[in-house]
Amino acid sequence: MKKLLLSLVLSLSVLSATPVMAAAPAFSASQMAQVKIKDLSFQEVMRQFYNGQMVPTVADDTYIDSLPNIGLGLADSTAYRTVALMHPIELYYSADDEQRYLVTIEKVLVDNYSLERCFPCGSKADLYSFKKLNDKKFQLVSRTSESVEFSSNYGSMNLQNNNLDIHGILERLGENLVGSIFKSGYMRQGYTTDSWAVLHLPENDFINTYALGDAGSDNSGQEEEGSPSYYSYEGVVEVMPTNAKYYPIKLTYKGIAPDDPERPDFINKSFVMKFNPVTKTYETASSFVAL
Repeated sequence: MKKLLLSLVLSLSVLSATPVMAAAPAFSASQMAQVKIKDLSFQEVMRQFYNGQMVPTVADDTYIDSLPNIGLGLADSTAYRTVALMHPIELYYSADDEQRYLVTIEKVLVDNYSLERCFPCGSKADLYSFKKLNDKKFQLVSRTSESVEFSSNYGSMNLQNNNLDIHGILERLGENLVGSIFKSGYMRQGYTTDSWAVLHLPENDFINTYALGDAGSDNSGQEEEGSPSYYSYEGVVEVMPTNAKYYPIKLTYKGIAPDDPERPDFINKSFVMKFNPVTKTYETASSFVAL
């Protein structure tokens, strides 16, 4: 299986006595295959998937200006406007070793012509996977059913400058599944916090991202290394290939843990995470002391 660098939660329907939420759409490979465009230019992609939503926009922001962009819809009740940004197209290989093209349309909020940069704000994105046909057109293979959220900060995915690293190694994550395990995080007032997430690129289901677990943390910006309050640890991931639809992923923690009585000792231990296709979450299957 070829590995390439990759440049960048479905809501569950609830049936109850309360007003019924709209059910998640069912995936249809045949419906996906009906979508064909002549090329993967910004113009073609936006006209295909955002027709009738595009509006002229002006944004005085270096990050927005660095990518092809256009406004989507009108300002909301808080006066924020949505701007769509198209990231560079990425080539990858399917589980059948066929070429695929990943298109990422990031959606950021703009206020007074500048990117909204509140600390906890991330952004949303729509992802599309295409294959190239013999007639040179591009046929849709899969996509996100809804805009997926990325737990970045200061208003954007900002793949070039933030800790959010979707440029991970694309690899097999199941018998017929490829994807990427990537890290996102932030630093604030001397504290760094990271988390792992998993991007699934299936061809029999919608593209999506899923939380995996803690990727590490430290307070080196506040405490000296010799201080009793100092901590610094990391969570290392390892895919465990098996004869399963979804491969388990092992999380191993190394370093110095924080003095937190609410969290059991986890340093020098590994935790096996398995994907639950019903709840659409990675769950702890087992834990053991690492060698």
